[in-house]
Amino acid sequence: MSIYMIRSKSRGQRRKFKTLSGWIDKIEPFKDTNKEFEHFHVPCGPWLAKPKTSAKIKTQFCKIWIEKTEEFIAKKPKELSFCKVVAVITYPDVRNSQIIIFYDEEYYKSFWDRKGPYQIWTPIKKKHSFAEERGILTRLPEIGYIEELDDEDYHTKSYLWFYGEWL
Repeated sequence: MSIYMIRSKSRGQRRKFKTLSGWIDKIEPFKDTNKEFEHFHVPCGPWLAKPKTSAKIKTQFCKIWIEKTEEFIAKKPKELSFCKVVAVITYPDVRNSQIIIFYDEEYYKSFWDRKGPYQIWTPIKKKHSFAEERGILTRLPEIGYIEELDDEDYHTKSYLWFYGEWL
């Protein structure tokens, strides 16, 4: 994608958001419970991450993503020995957000340790709240990290906001 595509207007945002909401409603959890985890990516193209996409649309997306996570938690099968549901909202590129369902306790515990040479997660102070800034009401606890990815010719920094179940 060229730099001009990133800076171009994002037309039909309301229509695209309505379609995105429909796709999010169709996500079906708890299908692969015999694996370590199951994860769902945002079902849309690059328009959601563009700088010209409305902040209201991005906030609405974050709100329905968290609501979908709450729905998954409420529908969690009782027969599973271990199951944790967590949403991650990546900011500023909200299109990279995910909902992750952990079925393996060891994998869940190791997931939070990100201090490798290529990826570092630094906790964000408790006073800062992404949901509060955006006016999103949720009963789910929130944890924030600054993620730094550093490879030979690639360096990026983003914010990861997690909502869901913790140990």
